[in-house]
Amino acid sequence: MQINKKRMVENFTAMARINSPSGREKAMAAFLAKKFAVYSKNIHRDSAGAKIGGDTGNLIIKIPGDPKLRPFLLSAHMDTVGPFGNIRPRLSKDRITSDGKTILGADCKAGIAIILETVETLFESAVTRPPLEIALTISEEMALMGAKNLDYSRIKARHGLVFDNEQNFEKVVTKAPAANSLEIKLYGKAAHSGVAPEKGISAIEVISGAITGMKLGRIDEETTVNIGLISGGEAINIIPPSVLLKGEIRSHDPRKIEKEKNLLRNCLLKAVRKGGIKIYGETHKPSFEFSSSVKFPNFHISENDRLLALIERSMARMGFKMERTVSGGGTDANIFYGHKIITPILSTGMRNVHTTQEYLDLGDFFKSAILTLKVISGLAEEKL
Repeated sequence: MQINKKRMVENFTAMARINSPSGREKAMAAFLAKKFAVYSKNIHRDSAGAKIGGDTGNLIIKIPGDPKLRPFLLSAHMDTVGPFGNIRPRLSKDRITSDGKTILGADCKAGIAIILETVETLFESAVTRPPLEIALTISEEMALMGAKNLDYSRIKARHGLVFDNEQNFEKVVTKAPAANSLEIKLYGKAAHSGVAPEKGISAIEVISGAITGMKLGRIDEETTVNIGLISGGEAINIIPPSVLLKGEIRSHDPRKIEKEKNLLRNCLLKAVRKGGIKIYGETHKPSFEFSSSVKFPNFHISENDRLLALIERSMARMGFKMERTVSGGGTDANIFYGHKIITPILSTGMRNVHTTQEYLDLGDFFKSAILTLKVISGLAEEKL
């Protein structure tokens, strides 16, 4: 099987020109539905967009294959970050860039182009293949909301590949942390700062004491804690009665997330106990509310996973040595893992993502498509 590099570049640049910010992927979904309609009569948009206020749902495409083989998932996301606008892809010898005023959108349209080329090449070669289930998600950049609201009743695959990795070709992501969001509201007592400051409790002062006792940043090799947003106060002449903090905890070990949440609560408890005042014999104390929710579960593929072994063999046949790597961020693969779908994350050639210096490394872009075809043909040969 031979990929068509010219076609891959043309498909990618056509997609790159389509603006598809999170929640506004309708034009991109229409373009892709038309492309894949040549190969499938089973194309479905789910209701994820309606659930999250977007203009389209996830695109789920079923590509027929040998019914004796297990279905296999291929996935990438349709949305991009900004700045977008009039995106002008520029092709050079070994890469594609934007004009430097916008993102390029290789994150993650390079992944979609690899999936599309895989399907087109498979049909041209007529090789035996498993049934393919393609999930092109919305709003991945907005806390993985598309994958969280994907219609999983339409997904039967238990293994697959996610194309959303900006590392070098040989690096396959097999582990990523869970993440919990944090929201802390601390309440003090308002008072006029010039007339009666002693009758107030500064929420900012109390929270400062709490933060001083918190251990933030890198906790250990697999755990981080961050307070990323803080707001509070009403005016410069009012003792601030409230303050709001937002942050997150990430760890490859969910038990450590719970441990860090408890440590943060203890810091808050110590701070509010010190913050009481008496007014006319009545004691007033600060208080707080602490809430946390799961952003995404962890993702950890076993060293003995058969799909990983197949990827490693396929890469070796190409003359490369696979390297299992760990990510500090979350992708749709985290959400799939929570639904018991194992999806290693392959490189796509995208580099410097989320910046106007983003570019697509064509060497890794093409190699990823070749690898994907080898893996899919290997699935049929080995009946995985």
